Amino acid sequence: MLCHFLCSTISSDLSGAPFGNVVSYSDGVPGESHGIPYFYLTTLDPTARDALEDERTSFTLSEFPLGTCGKVDPENPTCAKLTLTGKLKVVDHKSPEADLAKTALFSKHPEMEGWPKNHHFEIFKLEIENIFLIDWFGGPKPISPSQYLDYGRDQGSVMSL
Repeated sequence: MLCHFLCSTISSDLSGAPFGNVVSYSDGVPGESHGIPYFYLTTLDPTARDALEDERTSFTLSEFPLGTCGKVDPENPTCAKLTLTGKLKVVDHKSPEADLAKTALFSKHPEMEGWPKNHHFEIFKLEIENIFLIDWFGGPKPISPSQYLDYGRDQGSVMSL
């Protein structure tokens, strides 16, 4: 199931007020997720404009769209929620990382490839600095970015969101 998630920035249009926007993302091709969220954005969209002005961003995902929370409310702590905070940065379009990100994005969101070229879409990535995970009662779980990014590598798989 493909879902869209909330990306929040510091608004350049609203005098620094927080601004949340629904975005599509990918953290790898199907079956090979790496945990770093990539986005395909245009400066016609406030998220990209904001990030170019102030890179501080949060990105929130919920388990609820997966259908694995049963009949509980999405806010119920047993329905996991993950917020990644950090810096939203443009990926150098000439880098190998840009090729990887484009493949990841277009494999999960094929229509992106046909979006108007004159809108000057660019690939952005979230450089994760902090993680907020709620998956049960009792408050957030302390997880470092390295623990998050290295999860499952010893078992031969990588965490997929």
